[in-house]
Amino acid sequence: MNSHVKQTLLRRLTESHESLRATLEGVDLETVVYADSGWRIRDIIGHIATWDREIAKALRAFLAGEVYLTPDIGDDESAFNEQAVAAQRQLSTQQILSEWEGARAEFKAAIEAIPPERFPGDMLYPWGDERGDIAGLVETMIKHDAEHRADILHAIRSS
Repeated sequence: MNSHVKQTLLRRLTESHESLRATLEGVDLETVVYADSGWRIRDIIGHIATWDREIAKALRAFLAGEVYLTPDIGDDESAFNEQAVAAQRQLSTQQILSEWEGARAEFKAAIEAIPPERFPGDMLYPWGDERGDIAGLVETMIKHDAEHRADILHAIRSS
């Protein structure tokens, strides 16, 4: 993989984040998006931040020739996600937004640190039941952003 592909992935990750940021402008972050769990927009933003940080840890481990697996992930990441959201409910909305911005910057910095020739390498993704290369991991997270953004947009339009 050459530097052009690395820069393209970084650009797409930035664009995905900026798209969600634009969606959030002027929106009440207390709006419930998922009625079954009670997750609000702020919870989703915190959830994305949590996974951006987990991805950054996995990428740094990969660079060091190690493997990182999210602690206490189990067979289903639902419990991990719920615990992370519950912990973040102690934070103010501004703190959640700062965490989200910082986590994406950390994710991108971890990508920046990896030499382009290491991108095709096989790694265990931090949720533990999937392997792939860095490009696949970044694409998965871009898709994750898009899915949650679509759900947020739906909730905004329905409220």
